[in-house]
Amino acid sequence: MWLHFAVVPCMLAAIAVVTLLRMADVESGPITEDEGTAMLIASLGALLITAAVLTLVGVLAVKLLRGRRWARTATLVFNSVWIALGFIALIAPLDFVQPILAVGYEGAIAVCLCTPSAKAWFANPDAPSEDAPGAGWTAGKK
Repeated sequence: MWLHFAVVPCMLAAIAVVTLLRMADVESGPITEDEGTAMLIASLGALLITAAVLTLVGVLAVKLLRGRRWARTATLVFNSVWIALGFIALIAPLDFVQPILAVGYEGAIAVCLCTPSAKAWFANPDAPSEDAPGAGWTAGKK
């Protein structure tokens, strides 16, 4: 889940590159005031949407660590949506690698959340697990 936060620098870099390329585009002439305003609003909108999604992902990540069932369900729903969008993106002839990586990444998260140990964790997150570090260890045992 925490790897989703890698999107922030990528989005900022993409917005900066697009803005700089548009400013350097000599064929269309200098940027007018209306174009500059539109570019600023679009950039701010992209940043706000990215911030909202990353905030949601961060909340889900924290709640997943605490064993909340609703967070597991929400994560599985969001992963299903991203997997479906990845398969839809495979139809487009533009890019082939990125949708496969997205489907694989989101699929791996979904598979990990559906394992028996994950189901047991979300069923009762406070119960000690047999394969947890230090499980079965007592103070009198050496």
